[in-house]
Amino acid sequence: MSQIASHCTDLDAPELGEGKMCVDNGFRIKADDFSFSNWGRSTEADANVTIQTLIDLFGHSAVCIDGPSTECVMRPTTVQKLEEWNNALAGGRCEGLATLSTRFLLNLDDPTTFKPDATRVADLQRGNQLLDSTIVYWWATQFLTEVSDRAATSRTKSPLQLVDDLIQGLANGVGYTVGLYFGSSGHAVTPFAVTHRGDDFIIHVYDNNFPGVRKEIVVNGSANSWTYTAARAQPDGSSVDWTGTMGTVELTPMSSRKGPFKCSFCATSSAATDTVLTVASRDPAAAGYTFITTRNGQRIEASPDSVVNTITGSTYAISKGLGGGLVTIHIPNTITDFDIEVRRGSSVIPAADVVVAIQRPNMANIQVSGDLAHTVVGSSSTSTTLIAVRSDSTSISAPAENSARLSIAAGGQLSRTELPRGHTLLIHQIEDEAIEVAIKGENGSEISSTSLTASENSPATEVTLAINELGAIVVTSADVEPVPVHVPSAINFTPGKKKPASPTTTTDPASIEIALPG
Repeated sequence: MSQIASHCTDLDAPELGEGKMCVDNGFRIKADDFSFSNWGRSTEADANVTIQTLIDLFGHSAVCIDGPSTECVMRPTTVQKLEEWNNALAGGRCEGLATLSTRFLLNLDDPTTFKPDATRVADLQRGNQLLDSTIVYWWATQFLTEVSDRAATSRTKSPLQLVDDLIQGLANGVGYTVGLYFGSSGHAVTPFAVTHRGDDFIIHVYDNNFPGVRKEIVVNGSANSWTYTAARAQPDGSSVDWTGTMGTVELTPMSSRKGPFKCSFCATSSAATDTVLTVASRDPAAAGYTFITTRNGQRIEASPDSVVNTITGSTYAISKGLGGGLVTIHIPNTITDFDIEVRRGSSVIPAADVVVAIQRPNMANIQVSGDLAHTVVGSSSTSTTLIAVRSDSTSISAPAENSARLSIAAGGQLSRTELPRGHTLLIHQIEDEAIEVAIKGENGSEISSTSLTASENSPATEVTLAINELGAIVVTSADVEPVPVHVPSAINFTPGKKKPASPTTTTDPASIEIALPG
């Protein structure tokens, strides 16, 4: 602690409350922050994740079938990822707002790009298509390995170590976002100053849920823990303070977002060594929580307040968003037999409407969506296992209460089907470039089966699987039509001419206003 304090001065900082100044990079509330609050999924499609977002991140050839750069025939896995990320966006786009506000301060972007007469970031408004799509782009970078690995590495440091890194980084013009995790939720904020107050270090942040308000993350020098007051609203209007220790706070430098980025989902014939499971909830207030069990009794059990993970070698990660936004679970492929359920938070919350995807090495990518979480967290399991993973197959079972929507990405084909309630779809890899799909009825007997091409070189087609009156699978297919796109623009990482420093203004201490983190 004394080493960190040695970076600080004996100067008061009245605009930052009580305490002595350690560092201040010049960011000013009500000038350099957005004047509007964080929000979730928009009603306007182009304000959410689009095919252009994915092309800008990964390039045309990664997410589209070979063709002209001005149009895109989407790969099957691209279609699945769009649905997943747009559902995750329902939890809020805080990562994008925190990142872009940092880029403005570093002069990597200019507000006049989005509004010609803007003189400060606070002049910008929601509803500007270019601004909204740019915020989504930076929001999505949190899912990229190049960014998430850097964030994960920072979580191995204690809160005090991160304060030390932040002070030295801000003093040298490094831009950061801070990620906070509490229970099943995460949030991203913009740090701009650090002060020393008694035994505590105060990280002063712009929180995109509280525009125009300076907020404080208090890092206790004795306990090496952090507290963030009034971080989340309860249904009764009260607020919840977030607290944590090492592993629940992260510092992500802007340099990690420079790219180029590798697309981890673009091909179905993955050589990865892990099974990757993702869960995105359509309504963050009624999120789905995973419950995974292996043959030897190891488990991952998530609830609104905690996550228990005893599966050797596996990881459980949440994005920044209410209800976790997007949950990503990695399970080593040495664990070949396990069952997956999705549960709801309590009996007063409706069955969670979720999108669940599973990607296994050298297998088809499977995505299932619908009201899938009926069993309540913490209760004895009474529902059918949603996904049963076995060494040679993966099966999906619709709940007894309602049907489920499935999509299977195999090579150039995207196969869709509506699985009746209580029915099971079983997927086998029968050869390198083909899979077998079988449907079982409520009594477990096989109704019908068919095979699907799984070659990466096969034409892009969308296949619909339906069950006719005789119980047989009927296959219909259609070519995937191209959609117009733009050539990706180069992302600037060269600072522009330094703008004049904003005048120092007195800002209010943390407000009692409540907003949902995202």
